[in-house]
Amino acid sequence: MAERLVAARRVGAAAMSFRPDVVQAAEWEAEAWWLARRDRVPLVTRLATPTYLVERLNRGCPDPKSGLVRRLERDQAHRSAALLSPSRALARRVGRAWRLPEEGIAIVPNPLDGDSVRDHAVNAEPPGPLPGRFLAFLGRLERRKGLDILAEALVPALERHPDVHAVLIGADAGEAGGSVLDTMHSVLGELMRRVHVLGPLPRPVALAVVGRAELVVLPSLWEGFGFVAVEALALGRGVVASSGSGFGEIIEDGRSGWLVPPGDAEALSEALLERLADRAGTAAMGLAGRRRADDFAPDAVAERLEALYRGAIARRPSEAFDETIYTRGYRRWFRPDERGPFQRLYAQKRDAVLDHFARSPPTRILDVGGGPGRLAAPLAARHEVTLCDVSAEMVEEARRNCPASVRLVVADARTLPFGDGEFDAVLALDLLVHLPSLEEGLRELTRVLRPGGRLLVDTTNAVPWWVLAYPSYVNWRPRRLLATMRCQGVLPEWSPTVRHQRAGEVRAAVGEVGLHLDGEQRFGPPWTAKWHLWHTTKLPA
Repeated sequence: MAERLVAARRVGAAAMSFRPDVVQAAEWEAEAWWLARRDRVPLVTRLATPTYLVERLNRGCPDPKSGLVRRLERDQAHRSAALLSPSRALARRVGRAWRLPEEGIAIVPNPLDGDSVRDHAVNAEPPGPLPGRFLAFLGRLERRKGLDILAEALVPALERHPDVHAVLIGADAGEAGGSVLDTMHSVLGELMRRVHVLGPLPRPVALAVVGRAELVVLPSLWEGFGFVAVEALALGRGVVASSGSGFGEIIEDGRSGWLVPPGDAEALSEALLERLADRAGTAAMGLAGRRRADDFAPDAVAERLEALYRGAIARRPSEAFDETIYTRGYRRWFRPDERGPFQRLYAQKRDAVLDHFARSPPTRILDVGGGPGRLAAPLAARHEVTLCDVSAEMVEEARRNCPASVRLVVADARTLPFGDGEFDAVLALDLLVHLPSLEEGLRELTRVLRPGGRLLVDTTNAVPWWVLAYPSYVNWRPRRLLATMRCQGVLPEWSPTVRHQRAGEVRAAVGEVGLHLDGEQRFGPPWTAKWHLWHTTKLPA
């Protein structure tokens, strides 16, 4: 164990020698634990398949000898600046086991260059003569890959099709992997002569074999992603794989391949018999699978990874934003409708505003800081709506989301380009926290509102006890939690530009600018508000 800690420290030192802006590492064997522990550079941990899960699938229970590794893997994940998983299935399973909120794990599938895969398959030579018809398996030879299930399913397939063979590619995990080759010999008996174990092969050679298979069979009990499935699809092979885990997010059952329940030898056997009896249908499905593989092209995946890396860098306390962030890609940070700690609250707040105006006659509404049109678009069905935002990027997205009747304006909320009393109602959600002065911001919003008109604004509570309800907001890190609490609930890197307010401050400012407070709504945990939504009316001059 001491050797493992020393190795982790050496890995961290080697990584830091490159002076990186961000580091990505898998959780497997906690190789980046030292980096996470030192917290000198943002670490993005990519979930692969943690040790506890591998052992549970192969052995039925964790190995007592791996206790330290399992703890370090989990600790690395909790200390990371960001987490990513190649599948939702893996994010859910590991998230539950390690108490990581699923919404805090980005889902980014593994990329695959299909052209490169096909080039390898064409240009490389198999290690020797191959059978005329064969099923291929590619992966470690261990119980979690479902090889004992495959053995049972192969019996009727090989008996009914004497010309069909099976080819297994991968390293034998031996006793640690459940001694599956012994099981296969026991189950298949004489039929084992038509099962060819090629062992581990260089990737191009392995792909050359898979590319010549009639069918690829991947009966894993569980997979975090299943890269081999994408490779098989890219080669135009028909694929039969297990449902319920990573394969199920790659293969669309009946459209780009076939899925069977994991651990169900009878269902797998039926699928193999059907496919072997319908060679034309299997070949046609292979073409559909090749098109599906294009969805995992590297360019699209790289864009998502870049956004994740930038987010990890930005969350570091030493990386503070200034107000120019609002005109240079703020949309990257404002994602209220995506999974996150406040997604439900954002939806509740939005619904409260829409419900308020659903009862109103047609009204001239100004949506200040309206962003991509989350409010303007639905309000436009009944009202005359103008949306303004300081971000040209946001306004352009609103143009795509809103009907043509919505007037769109790029403008700074501190100096609105509208006349006094021009609107019957003004909205400003997720705006006031970004303005340098609460009172001046309210005064400018009030200026463009007619007397008797309604102003709906929200503020974030500067009493920060609500932060405790959302550990993923502070990336589950105690020091970051304390720093955020000291900043009145503002993440440290946002503290130069974002300002939270106490409810008493807001009530006082409302009165100062000539507004009457009609009511307030609270959103957040039961013990305190995270957001206040203020309903006000402009008093006569």
